[in-house]
Amino acid sequence: MTALPHNDTSVMEEKEAAQTTHLEDVAESSTLAYEQAEMEPRMNLQTCLAFLALASQYNAYVLTLLIPSTTLSYINADLGPNSNYPWITVSWTLCASFLISVGGRLSDIFGRRYFMICGATISFIGTIVGATAQSINQMIASGVLFGLGSGFQEMGYAACQEIVPNKYRMWAVGLFDFLGLIAQTGPLVAYSFIAKTEIGWRGAYWYMCAFHGFFGIVMFFTYYPPTFHTKHKHDGKTKTQLIKEIDYIGLLLFIAGCVLFLLGINYGGRQYAWTSAHVIAPMVVGVLCLIALGFYEVYADLPLPIMPPKIFRKWREVTMIYVICFVGGMLYYSLNVIWPRQSQLLFTGPNKIIQGLYAELIPLGSVTSGLILAFVCARIGHERWQLVFLMTLETALIGSLASLGVDDRIQAIATIPFLSISISLPQLMSFAMISLGLGDEFRDDIGCAVGLAGTFRLLGGSIATAIYTAITNNTFASHLPGEVSRAAPNFTAMTALLKAAAANTAAAYKAVPGITEEVVAATQMAVKYAYVEAYRTTYLSALGFGGLAIGAALLTKSTDRGMKNNKRIVVLENEKGKSGEEVLSGKA
Repeated sequence: MTALPHNDTSVMEEKEAAQTTHLEDVAESSTLAYEQAEMEPRMNLQTCLAFLALASQYNAYVLTLLIPSTTLSYINADLGPNSNYPWITVSWTLCASFLISVGGRLSDIFGRRYFMICGATISFIGTIVGATAQSINQMIASGVLFGLGSGFQEMGYAACQEIVPNKYRMWAVGLFDFLGLIAQTGPLVAYSFIAKTEIGWRGAYWYMCAFHGFFGIVMFFTYYPPTFHTKHKHDGKTKTQLIKEIDYIGLLLFIAGCVLFLLGINYGGRQYAWTSAHVIAPMVVGVLCLIALGFYEVYADLPLPIMPPKIFRKWREVTMIYVICFVGGMLYYSLNVIWPRQSQLLFTGPNKIIQGLYAELIPLGSVTSGLILAFVCARIGHERWQLVFLMTLETALIGSLASLGVDDRIQAIATIPFLSISISLPQLMSFAMISLGLGDEFRDDIGCAVGLAGTFRLLGGSIATAIYTAITNNTFASHLPGEVSRAAPNFTAMTALLKAAAANTAAAYKAVPGITEEVVAATQMAVKYAYVEAYRTTYLSALGFGGLAIGAALLTKSTDRGMKNNKRIVVLENEKGKSGEEVLSGKA
């Protein structure tokens, strides 16, 4: 074979090198083009269906919160009486409070799809347990299942943001909340079953069962977030490796801290006195666990901390917003407990449908706030000053409720929806601000970060409900004797009358010797006046928390406009098939 001249050999080598370089450039540019295409704001059919599926799970979990709390007294009357009946709803809070954050963190690592499906399945089982329950203990078990399922389902707040372009995140959260309109009618549905059907409160549980079952199936077939393989295609880690790296000590401290603290809070004033060791011990141990968690997460060298310290270091973008979420929870969840009872005592009377309509004033404000966030707040920007304005309005409206009397029905109807808006809107805005405030470098922590906001809301709500309930009950007890004495000054069996007034039922009044219809009517009005003073004191006590929220809002930071771009955090698995390429699944 004749050897090629040296010059010809060099030319051929240069051509081969150039061709190789060209092929590498083409491959690199194709990969880059696909990765960029992933982040384009494609709101296609798959994205929209996934968004609606997530919204259905939000509805499902809100129903498990609103319907049991609405029907609580009727459940106790049917299956009790049992002094433990408040734990039907308390158990929801206990379980959901820690699982919102834990579920968010684990889904950041392993993928969201099966955590969401697991949550829907657990809640579905909870509806069946509740609908067929024959005892209060079985209803508490239903509440536990609701809390566990809801902890996973509330991940929807994070999941709905990561499938839309960054600039639409606030819009997405607002629309997501507005689509909860179905769930917000839950109290009215429950009261309708109680008033109009023989099945009563169980009908509301079967309604939840049908809702969870149908929309759980819808989610199964429409929500395909990145799989485990897609999430870890770059680091190449296996499930076994990641399971070994999970922060089990931090997980234990967080769950123990939340559960023990909330147990103590909910024992106080119910099963035990606030000074009892049964109350103080779990609260103190719970706080110590959470403090230990903070030190452990900061100083331990953890590959996958359950509460990443880097999130809390962004104190203006994230930590101060958690304070707002905590205070907002103190007002929102406690208002859902206080207002239905207050409206029944002062305004509605025994009509169940009217009671349901009054209870809907709070959800009306919540749903409206979703629209305002999507179409007003998202356009304005300057989120810090929006928060300051809303916190100030919220505090002023709470103060105005302290002036409500027995004849101030119109004032109450006008105030409650606006108060609900001023409370709900900052909560929704916070979810978007947190996710955008984290920046691209924390994109893999969005589930944990947004989940923590939910945890702080629930913790705040539990603490405030205990505080406000204690204030209301104690103030009512102190004012009742004086009001009854003024209403019936010449009645001889005053001790028996006071006992009947405390119960405020027809059977209790009937048992009082020498009672007349005039004395009953006067005493019932005296009970209302005593409750007016009790609720006035409760609302005034909330003003201090409103002031704390205003201070926290001033310390926040508006979202960086540069973050409101066309990038998306994730692409759904069923979106990739449209292009014929599956780069992210490793098959291309």
